[in-house]
Amino acid sequence: ECIRSALDQTHPDAEIVAVDDGSTDSSPEILRGYADRIRVVSKPNGGTASALNRGAREMSGDWFKWLSADDILRPHAVEALCREAGTLGAGSKKCIFYADHGFIDERGRGIATLEDSEHEFIDELGKRITALECLSGDYNRMSDFERNVILFHHFYGHGITSMFHRSIFAECGPFDEALPFSEDYEFWLRCCVLHGYRMRYVAANIADNRIHPSQLSATRRPEFVENGERIRRSVLDQLPADVAARYASEAARYDPTPRLVRIRRRAEGRSRVVPRFATWRGARDGFPLSRE
Repeated sequence: ECIRSALDQTHPDAEIVAVDDGSTDSSPEILRGYADRIRVVSKPNGGTASALNRGAREMSGDWFKWLSADDILRPHAVEALCREAGTLGAGSKKCIFYADHGFIDERGRGIATLEDSEHEFIDELGKRITALECLSGDYNRMSDFERNVILFHHFYGHGITSMFHRSIFAECGPFDEALPFSEDYEFWLRCCVLHGYRMRYVAANIADNRIHPSQLSATRRPEFVENGERIRRSVLDQLPADVAARYASEAARYDPTPRLVRIRRRAEGRSRVVPRFATWRGARDGFPLSRE
């Protein structure tokens, strides 16, 4: 499903590089079946970050986009991201583009939508949240500092929806291969906070993230949470003390819960009718953030 979703893109010019990171299942055989349409690179198992870095070294194009083996892209994914990059011109090279995504189960059945869901997950801080709260917001109108505060508070911009220019690796370095997971979160923070890149939201639902019991975020939850805290501390430690203190303070008091969710929780038991959509708006200068 993953390979076919990459091959079925409406964008006319996409190179597909599949990195076999020491697979011990039937993945190599499956990949060979598509060898006439994709480029397969095999390497010893080294983890997700090492596979991403190898893919970046092997690519010949200008824009890097990845897709995890258990997830799928919707047909317009690459086209939507490239269209948004085209609107920004040269400024697109300093952006990490990301978009909306849905959730599917082991059998490919949808388990969440942008409009509404009561399906629950656990975030990087170990807090139980709904699928709606997991989804990325539109922070494009916020200042760089405001966006970075939100990123310090919690990860957003799922890697399977992301795209960025390959020049980012020369300026910011590769994915951190010492990390067992959350390599995208560390990369986002490092690029945005230390090198002046910005997260850029694209208003399109372009992928489906598969939720299943054997994924790392489920089987190694305590390590996952601790790893997120180490990542935040590592980036803060590279900032001047006053800047790091400001980020830490603002992130500690940021409330990520959309107003829709707060209203729904207050209304439980009193009414079955609540707004179905929430829009996000950041104050032009400083904090706190507000939402409508």
